[in-house]
Amino acid sequence: MSRLLGIMSRLQLTGFSRHTRRYSALPLVYSEDVRRAKADGTPIVALESTIITHGMPYPKNLETAREVEDIIRNQGATPATIAILKGVLTVGLTKEQLEYLAKAKGVIKASRRDLAPIMAGQQDGATTVAGTIIATELADIPVFVTGGIGGVHREGEHTMDVSADLTELGRCKTLVVCSGVKSILDIGRTLEFLETQGVTVCSFGESNDFPAFYTTSSGYHAPNRVTDALHAARILYAARQLRLSSGIVIAVPVPEKYAMDSKVIETAIQNALVEASKQGITGKEVTPFLLAAVSTATGGASLDANIALIKNNAKVGADIAVQFQKLRNVDNLENAFNIGVSKSPGKCTTNSSRRFHTSCAVGIKGEENMIKYNDLGGDVLVIGGANVDRTYRVTEESVQLDGSTHACKTEQCGGGVGRNIAEALWRLRGGRTRLLTAIGDDADGQYIQNIAPGLILDDCIVKSARTAKYAAVFDAKGECRLGLGDMDIHNQITVELVNRHINDLKNAPLVVLDGNIPLTTMDYVLGICEEFQKPVFFEPTDRRKAIKPFHGKHSITYASPNLMELRAMANFMNPDINVMKTNELDEVVELSKVILKCVRVLIVTRGSKGAITIKRINNKLEPYVKELDVQVYPAKILNTVENVSGAGDCFASGFIHGILQNLQESQSISIGFETAKQALLIKETVPLKFNMSRLKNQK
Repeated sequence: MSRLLGIMSRLQLTGFSRHTRRYSALPLVYSEDVRRAKADGTPIVALESTIITHGMPYPKNLETAREVEDIIRNQGATPATIAILKGVLTVGLTKEQLEYLAKAKGVIKASRRDLAPIMAGQQDGATTVAGTIIATELADIPVFVTGGIGGVHREGEHTMDVSADLTELGRCKTLVVCSGVKSILDIGRTLEFLETQGVTVCSFGESNDFPAFYTTSSGYHAPNRVTDALHAARILYAARQLRLSSGIVIAVPVPEKYAMDSKVIETAIQNALVEASKQGITGKEVTPFLLAAVSTATGGASLDANIALIKNNAKVGADIAVQFQKLRNVDNLENAFNIGVSKSPGKCTTNSSRRFHTSCAVGIKGEENMIKYNDLGGDVLVIGGANVDRTYRVTEESVQLDGSTHACKTEQCGGGVGRNIAEALWRLRGGRTRLLTAIGDDADGQYIQNIAPGLILDDCIVKSARTAKYAAVFDAKGECRLGLGDMDIHNQITVELVNRHINDLKNAPLVVLDGNIPLTTMDYVLGICEEFQKPVFFEPTDRRKAIKPFHGKHSITYASPNLMELRAMANFMNPDINVMKTNELDEVVELSKVILKCVRVLIVTRGSKGAITIKRINNKLEPYVKELDVQVYPAKILNTVENVSGAGDCFASGFIHGILQNLQESQSISIGFETAKQALLIKETVPLKFNMSRLKNQK
């Protein structure tokens, strides 16, 4: 890529995953471990903090909290204990923060009603189940592990004492792993309340019995049963597809070894209720009174059971999170539910009425708007620049831009955004790609033709003209210190040249344009594409050229700007736009609302952060788009990089290759990441041969 700004510089683009979040400034902070897990797209398991501050005495609480986190790590997930520290909602605690919380006095139990006052007062708060669920929704953590959820209290029909956990479960998307509800509650009415709230309740394992915390059975049956972690993950995945916006409870029985005698527990509860009535204990004081009575009656065995079940739940929850992440990953999308997907060699067709991803936006629709391609052997037509890239890597410690001569190593390869995309597609598609460009009748022009014989269309050689050249000077650290371009020949990509190859354009399944072609030519090509309903992929190349398609008020299918180019597009289309930069994602979304009136799908490249796709919910051309589908695709770090010049162009080619096979957007992004990774590991801009087996694994 001539800009030498490969979007995946120093990235590892394999094994990527994705996550979607609401585009708003979130009132929380992540620990470094959680932040890294979110960036890498690896599974995360949320944990509440009241079990630390109010569930066990010190140091048993700290010891248990650390052991629970270690269990989750050992299963392949990242633990995220949630608490409010000095008014800051914190997702993931460090060792020091965990110890502070375990020793702290006067920590407030933080349910929904308490979160805002605690934060405003800059106090410490331990999140309950309800409070933790709110944090998991903000942080987009699908799986939350706890000991037991709250419920309807005994005689709740008179006192109206119903835990906020139940209503929160009715308005969240979180899967909560627990050991049911404590026997001190009215379990039958709790299950009825959960049904009214639309909460999916499942027992875990071989029995339909709904557990009662200390005991494996409450005497009630769960409405559903899951056999293992994968089964639970599939239910969560299906719920996300259906956008149910109500929670899932996976009720895991306490390990048999630690299960208590239900008769002993019930006797202790009944005696304690009588005593509470005599002492006038009511309201929120009843629960701790009953728990203390149970602990006394069992000689402290209830604490051992509590610890055993939370550890067991942590293992189950981590397994579910890992399995759910696999279902989210592109490698497993086709196998997730085996619906709407049929596969034949080299091609995957999807039922457009199904959605294989979770989007989070204002009015969400998903991928049913996907464009279908009739790619029966037609040649993709790429119209754009071709040049020779020369790099000069200075071997001395410093570069003096004062006319001094420096020792260097020189390399040469084909370049130009359009040419790079065309070559990569030509190699990916077994040739079915043609490039319309302009090159000189000189040695550099012959060099470009020899890289991929047959790629460039006839009549693209301009007599007595210089082939475009780009030169870059790098210092010893690999930083570009100077770039030079001789690109005048791009002005020879004219309307007349396009008309000579009008049949190539009409027969192409998709037309790719880069920002290097003249404005008049671009306007003409876009008009022809609209007339023949031809999909267009636009690669801006830089912020000055990013606005070219919008001079003629044309509509295009795909555009792949970076943030600077996105800003230029939005400012051109609405000079009065003023975006408050709360964070990058907020800015991208707000800018996109203006641009999407002319672009169907935006693929915003984010350097080391990966990519974001933004689509309209419907295809109405409105002055200001309100309903969007937003997808965030992170990428991982790659420690070894040979050359960044062609990575961005290979990413675009891999994405195009995927959509031409009618793959899901997420699968196409995955292929783009893999092609970019392969480009980063070579000295040329485009690999002479892509590892097709690795690309097939991305489908």
